[in-house]
Amino acid sequence: MGKFVIRRLAQAVLVVIAATLLLFIGLFVLGDPFASTGDKVVPPETQAILREKFGLDQSLPMQYLTYLGNLFTGDLGIDFNQRRQVSEMIGDALPATARLALVAIVIDVLIGVVAGIIAAVWRYSFWDVLVTILTTLAIGVPTFVIGVWLRQTVSGNFIFPGVPRSFTEVVPWYQEVLLPALTLAIVDAAFIARLMRGSMLEVLRADYIRTARAKGLGERTVILKHAFRNSIIPVVTYVGISIGVLMGGALITETLFQYNGVGFLLVKSINQNNNPVIMAIVTFAVLIYVFLSMIVDVLYAYLDPRIRLS
Repeated sequence: MGKFVIRRLAQAVLVVIAATLLLFIGLFVLGDPFASTGDKVVPPETQAILREKFGLDQSLPMQYLTYLGNLFTGDLGIDFNQRRQVSEMIGDALPATARLALVAIVIDVLIGVVAGIIAAVWRYSFWDVLVTILTTLAIGVPTFVIGVWLRQTVSGNFIFPGVPRSFTEVVPWYQEVLLPALTLAIVDAAFIARLMRGSMLEVLRADYIRTARAKGLGERTVILKHAFRNSIIPVVTYVGISIGVLMGGALITETLFQYNGVGFLLVKSINQNNNPVIMAIVTFAVLIYVFLSMIVDVLYAYLDPRIRLS
C-alpha cells in the first residue's frame, strides 16, 4: 500500500507541474493579466509593481519559477478593487464553499446509494422502475433550471431564506446552504443512484456472492457486508471528482443564490476584470482537483486490493 501511495503522489506532483505550466502559459505568456481591460484601468505604476512582483521582467523559466514560488508560499498578489491580499479573499470565501460541497455530497450520497441499492436488490420491481424514471428525469434537467425553480418556488418559505437578501439580513449558515446544496445534490444523486445500481447488479452476479448465500448467510449480511463494499468503488471515484469540482467553486449555483463562496467570488471578479483574483481561483481549483483525485485513488486501492498491483 505504501508503494502505491508514493506512486500516486509522484503522479500528482507531475500533474500539478503540468497544470500550473499550462496555466502560466495561458495567463502570462499568451496575455498580460495586469493590463487595462474594458472599463478597468490599471495605472502604469501599479502594472509595473505587479509585473515585478510576479517576475514578468525576467526570462520565461524564471517567470515560471517565480509563479510557483508565489503559489506555494500563498503570495497570490493584491486584488485590483479593494487592495486586499487575494489569499485573504479566498480564505474568507473557502469555508462557505467547503460547507456547500460537504452538505451537497452528504445529501446526494445518502439518497443515491440507498436508491441504487433498492433498485438493484429489487430489480424490475416498482421501486426499480421508479428510481430509473426519477434519475433519468433528474439527469436530463440542467442544474441551473433546478436552481431557478427552487429559488422561485421554495426560497422565502419554511426554513429556506429568501433570495436575494439585503445586506442587513443575517441568515445562519445551515439555512443559507440548504437551497444551493439541494440544487447541486439532485443531479449528483441521480448519477450516484445509476452508478450504484449498475455496480451492485454486477457484484450480485459474482461467484463469491453465490457462495455466501450457499453458506446460509442472511440476505442483509450478503448485501451490506459482501456486496456493498465492492459496489461502492465507482461511487467513491465519482464523489471524489464531485468534491474537487465543488471545492473549486460551483459558479452557477453560488451566483444564483448569492452564496458567498469561491464560485461567486470568481464570477464577481470576472465581471470586474479583477485578474489577480481570477488567476488565483483558477489555480486553486486545479490544485484542489488534483489533490482530491489522488485521495480517491488511494481509497480505491484500499477498497479493492487488486488495484494496488496495477
